[in-house]
Amino acid sequence: MTVTTTGSAFRVTPIPADVLDRIRAAGQDDFGNPLVPATDEDGGSPMRCCLRRSVPGDRLRVIAYRPFTRQGPYAESGPVFIHADGCAGYDDTGAYPAGYRDWPTMVFRPYRYDGVIAYDAIQMGDAESAEALIADVFADPTIEFIHTRNVYAGCFMFRISRP
Repeated sequence: MTVTTTGSAFRVTPIPADVLDRIRAAGQDDFGNPLVPATDEDGGSPMRCCLRRSVPGDRLRVIAYRPFTRQGPYAESGPVFIHADGCAGYDDTGAYPAGYRDWPTMVFRPYRYDGVIAYDAIQMGDAESAEALIADVFADPTIEFIHTRNVYAGCFMFRISRP
């Protein structure tokens, strides 16, 4: 099943550009860690600003990021890759990110409207099954949003919400 921007069944959100602009301007992430630029020699790092993989020579930073807007026990933070000096971002919010189509298995972790993880609705899958998994999770009207996470490192990849 292919989902397009028009009539999309979900909305994909990277780390918001205004959040990244604020962090870059401050010279540190929200946890006080200084922003240290590095050149990605090999490429392939999962970028959370533009939802694609880095290419060799990209200037990156690793920041601690908490993808939650409210407090609570599930509002964990973790390391994520961003472009050091900004980028075009991600604007095809009605489609599963093309830059993650070749990513191996990811965890689709849903959260209910009260901010609690919906343990019974957690799914694991790859890009081939992503749209079907998302539709299955959102069939439950108590689910507010889904965080995709790297199955190996556990870090946040991007948010999926209802359109």
